[in-house]
Amino acid sequence: MSRVAKPLIVVFLLALAGCSGMPRPPNTQSPCYASEASYECQIERYKNVNAD
Repeated sequence: MSRVAKPLIVVFLLALAGCSGMPRPPNTQSPCYASEASYECQIERYKNVNAD
């Protein structure tokens, strides 16, 4: 390996390690994101409970 490649690999691995602890963004696709009391949210909750 060249003298330039080793430090770049180390920097890349450190960047990956730093991103692993970041929280996930909220799920905006769910109807429950907009309103927990909506009919669509209640249907989704019902389907999620009965999915097991």
